[in-house]
Amino acid sequence: MKNKIFLLPVMLVGLVGCNKNNEPTTYQFDYIFTAQPVVSATNSTIFKNVQDDFLVKSEGKRIIQASIFINKNTDKDKAALFLESIKSDIELGIATPSLIKTGIEQAGSAQEQQGKYGVPGAMAFKVTNSGNGFSLGFNYSNTIKEETSSFAHLLNPALGTLTDDHIFTHTIEDNTKPFSDLKILAPTGAPSVAFYKYATNSNFETTSNPQTGLIPMFAQNNYDVIVAPTHGGLMQVINKSANYQIAASITFGNMYIVSMGTDSDNELNAGDRVLYFQKTDLPGKVFNYLYGDLELSTYDVASAADTKNIIENHGVLRP
Repeated sequence: MKNKIFLLPVMLVGLVGCNKNNEPTTYQFDYIFTAQPVVSATNSTIFKNVQDDFLVKSEGKRIIQASIFINKNTDKDKAALFLESIKSDIELGIATPSLIKTGIEQAGSAQEQQGKYGVPGAMAFKVTNSGNGFSLGFNYSNTIKEETSSFAHLLNPALGTLTDDHIFTHTIEDNTKPFSDLKILAPTGAPSVAFYKYATNSNFETTSNPQTGLIPMFAQNNYDVIVAPTHGGLMQVINKSANYQIAASITFGNMYIVSMGTDSDNELNAGDRVLYFQKTDLPGKVFNYLYGDLELSTYDVASAADTKNIIENHGVLRP
């Protein structure tokens, strides 16, 4: 790729041009690679559905975005009952999005909902009600083992082999055990929305930065359940022998490209200026897998939330 610059607050001067008086000028993006709920929050029209592009390039494989990992020390019955409950919650939430809204709103004010889930209940309802925009779903890992392995290796070729030993077996001997005491950690955004019934559960924690607030927790062994980017969690489980097993996948891609209307040919091709997010995590890896050979002029920000203001400003960055 050419002309690649990091879009960080301390480096904005590197992104924008300067006029003859050495005063910063604005910078115009042609396209912005973002995610739900930013698309809905900005009332953007989708230019490309990244999930569809991925299906084509990968020859029918899905984006296995976020998965549930179970601590090997956790009571097996409790873990299995928890998984059955989450499966039911997701299915009910997709069918009746108002349940997601009501559940998330139990977290408190709109600001508290945003802090806990990365999205307030009203917006979570809007996104889910619009074609399941978060791509929520539920597949036990033992039923999609090959698809999961293939996806993870596409993004991380250094990943070892996924075997049955790395996969949680969801069998139940005692179905009377309560599981509300399980300690759960999830990233904000689409994966946490699946836990809309957990708004008042003190054992349910979220983090807005998986790289620093979640992935290192695999080595700490303090949580019964960690919801993580699939490829990142598997790297911990397979290559670093973390004391966890992958159990189920719950989100399958919520990334989209929106156009700012500044590209004369309205096609994503060489020289187009594109903003994307999370360069070293799943979104950035998916972006580069799909569009890395197009010779785009690319720039990155830390999170999808960072793309929102630029979209609302019609793709213009002002220092």
